[in-house]
Amino acid sequence: MKTAQRGIALLVVLWACTLLAILVGGFASIARVEALQTQFSLGQQRARYAAEAGVSQAIATIEARRHQALLDQMGDGASATRGMPGDGRALAFAFDGLQVAVGIQDESGKVDINRADRRTLKALFGAAGCDEARTEALTAGVEAWRGPVAGPVGDDGAAVASALSAASGVGPRKYVPFIAIEELQSLPGMDPALYAALEPAITVLSGQSSPQPQFAPLLAMATLRGLDLAKAREVIAMRDGAPPGTILRGLPGGLTFGDSLPSDAMTFRVTADDGHGSRAVVEATVRFETATPDRDPRVPLYTIIRWRDGPPS
Repeated sequence: MKTAQRGIALLVVLWACTLLAILVGGFASIARVEALQTQFSLGQQRARYAAEAGVSQAIATIEARRHQALLDQMGDGASATRGMPGDGRALAFAFDGLQVAVGIQDESGKVDINRADRRTLKALFGAAGCDEARTEALTAGVEAWRGPVAGPVGDDGAAVASALSAASGVGPRKYVPFIAIEELQSLPGMDPALYAALEPAITVLSGQSSPQPQFAPLLAMATLRGLDLAKAREVIAMRDGAPPGTILRGLPGGLTFGDSLPSDAMTFRVTADDGHGSRAVVEATVRFETATPDRDPRVPLYTIIRWRDGPPS
C-alpha cells in the first residue's frame, strides 16, 4: 500500500512540475512579446519624432535662406534662394542615430487645378493613363466645378468659357474654386488609383496656369508643351543629374533650368528610418510669408496649411 501511495505522489509531483513549467514558459513568452512590442513602439515613436524634426529643420533652412536673400538686397534673390532644392529630391542627414531624408517640393512645379487651362488639364489626365473619353469627362468635371480658364492664344479655354456662358442663357454661372486637392476625388470618373497617381503633381497653391518646369514632378512635367511622358522622364533625368541651381539649356521642349526662383509654398516629405524596421513618414505643406529687412529672424513667418502622416512606403 505504501509503495502505491509513493507512486501516486510521484505522479502528482511530476504533473505539478510539468504544469509549472508550462506556466513559466507561457509567462516568459508573454514577457518577450511585450518587450518586443515596447521596443517596436519606442522605435516608431523615435522615427516619428525624427521625421517631425526633419520638417522643422527644412522649414528653418528655407526661412534662413529667404531672409538672407532679402538682406543681400539683390533684386532677384540669386545669392540665397536660387539653386535652393524644390524639385522633390531628398536631402539626407542623421538625427539621434536615425537616417532622415527630406524631400522638398516647390508647389509652383505642380499643376494648379484651379488655374490650369484646358490643354494642361487634358495633358495631365492623359499622362496619368486616361483614355480620350475619360480625359474629356474629367476635364469637363474640373471646369464644371471651378469654371473654365482661358488659355494662351491657340488654346480652347476661352472658347469653352464663351460657349458655357452662352448656353446657360442666364449669365455666367457662379463657380467655386477647389479648396484642397482632395476635392478632386469627388469628380465623376475619378477613382482611388487615378487620384493616387495625380496627387503628387497637383496643387491649389501656385496660382499659375502651367507648372514651373524647374520644380515639376513627372506628370506635371509631361503637361508642358512639346513634352510627353518619355520626354518628361528624359528632362527630369537631366535635371536630377545636376546639382540644384545648375543652368541647363537646350533641353527637350526648349526648356532651360537653373534661373527660376522658388515660390512661397513648399511641401516637405520627410522619411526617418532607424535601420531596424522602424520607419515614419511625415508630409507638411508650408506657406512662407513675405519678410522685411528689419524683422527678427527668430520670429517664424510661415503657416503649415497641410499635414499628414504616411504612407510609409
